[in-house]
Amino acid sequence: MSTKSMDWAQGPWTVQLHTVNSTSYKSLQIENRIFPHWIISYVKEGVISTESGGETHAARPGDVMLHPPHLPFSESSDSSGTHYWMQASLLCSHHFDPLQLYRVSPVVSIGDPLRYESVFRKLMLTWEDRRFSFRDLKLTSGMLQLTEMILSGWEKAGSPERSEAYDLVGDRFVRLIGQMSLRLQEKLTREDLASLVRLNTNYLDRAFQQKYGLTPMAMLREMRLKRSKLLLEQTEDTLESIAAQCGLTDASYLCKQFKRRYGTLPGEFKETVRKSQAVDLYGSGQ
Repeated sequence: MSTKSMDWAQGPWTVQLHTVNSTSYKSLQIENRIFPHWIISYVKEGVISTESGGETHAARPGDVMLHPPHLPFSESSDSSGTHYWMQASLLCSHHFDPLQLYRVSPVVSIGDPLRYESVFRKLMLTWEDRRFSFRDLKLTSGMLQLTEMILSGWEKAGSPERSEAYDLVGDRFVRLIGQMSLRLQEKLTREDLASLVRLNTNYLDRAFQQKYGLTPMAMLREMRLKRSKLLLEQTEDTLESIAAQCGLTDASYLCKQFKRRYGTLPGEFKETVRKSQAVDLYGSGQ
């Protein structure tokens, strides 16, 4: 998965924490547990075997195990260990779950374990003391920091996707959105999208719109325009190049769709961004 595809996972971010805890044990045997939210378990000490859907993975100190909502999982270890774990929900734009959207692997190695542990301990302290000022803000900040470290570790490992053993029936639309985000530059039709999930085009449109409030093609167009907006803000690419990268035919079509969506032409938007970036608030002459 390319870095560009991750740009779709943008705010606003919504975080809900349901459990934040640290657990030590002499041996471990958890079988077929199911939770309504993600179980995110960091291995501080010990070596764990974790299984879901007949697929087994090993987790070692510095690794995070990710157990999806509503999916049975098991964990076992013959030796002692300590886990920093939480039950949490995380949503980004369009109420997407980024861990589901990008099919993050069941076990992720953290690049900076000491930083992860430090942030988690602060998160747990805030969770346990309801008297903290701005407690919800601190919880959200801590959870987002941990999520960034998990996604960075996954990306550093080459962004390996979890297998279908970790999928539930309702995940097919999540897989479709993930494929759309990867293929923004391609010419995709309604039929192409329907074939990716093996559904009739009309049924897909109805079911998808019922869940997300817009059809798959409308969401694809929104994703392309959002990507073009980001490229205008962050690069000096030409309109033709941006149109090609976003699957928007050509510069003329990009201008038409951009104006319809954002109320301004791409060039005007870029000029506004450029002027804003050039302002020196505390420069000479102020």
